[in-house]
Amino acid sequence: MTRSRGGKDEGFRERYGQHATPLPCRKILRGAVGITFFLGMLCPSAPAAEGIGEGDVKAAFVLNFMKFVEWPASAFHSPEAPIVVSVLGNDPTAASLSSLDGKKVSGRRVIVRKVPVLSEMEKCHVLFVGASEKAELAPVLGAVQRWPVLTVGDFEGFAGRGGTIGFIRQDNRVGFEINEESARKTGLKVNAKLLYLGKSVRGREGGER
Repeated sequence: MTRSRGGKDEGFRERYGQHATPLPCRKILRGAVGITFFLGMLCPSAPAAEGIGEGDVKAAFVLNFMKFVEWPASAFHSPEAPIVVSVLGNDPTAASLSSLDGKKVSGRRVIVRKVPVLSEMEKCHVLFVGASEKAELAPVLGAVQRWPVLTVGDFEGFAGRGGTIGFIRQDNRVGFEINEESARKTGLKVNAKLLYLGKSVRGREGGER
C-alpha cells in the first residue's frame, strides 16, 4: 500500500524523533542558513551601523571581494606571495583601506599601498579607485589593462565604464555592481556567489562613457 506524504513524514519522525525534519526540507533549511551566513560574511555592515563609518564598511567589502575572486597562477611569483592592493584617491574610503594591511586571504598576506599619482602605479592585484579619480577613469583603467587586476571603484557607474566592481547605494545601504566581462578579460574568475549578490552590468572598456 502506498503511503501518503503525511504517512511518510510520520514514519520519518517515528524513526528519528518527533522534532526531526525530513531530508528535503533539511536541505532547504541548510541552503537558507548557508545563504544567510554568506550574506553576513560578505556584507558585515551593509546598512549604516552605529559606530561604523561607511569607509570601514566598504573596506570590509573589499576584503571579502578578494575571497571570492580567483587570480591566474601567473599573477603571483609563489604560493606565499602577497596580494597587493593599490589605493588611488584621497577620499575617506581610500583611507579606511589601510586597515586591511596584514590581513590574510586564502593564505596570502594582504599588502596595502597608497599610490600618490597614477604615474607611480606599480603592478598590483587589486586597484581601489576613489571617487576623487572619477574624471580620470579612462587613463586609470588603461594603466592596468594588461595585468590581472581586480578594479574596485567608489562611485556609481564605475563597473559600467569598464571597472570590475563598483560601489552603489541601495535603499541607504552599500551595494555593488559587477562587470563580469571586464573581470574575464583580465583573467579573473568571479565566484558565482559574488555574482549572485551583486548587480550585473555590462560596459565599455577603457572607462568610456
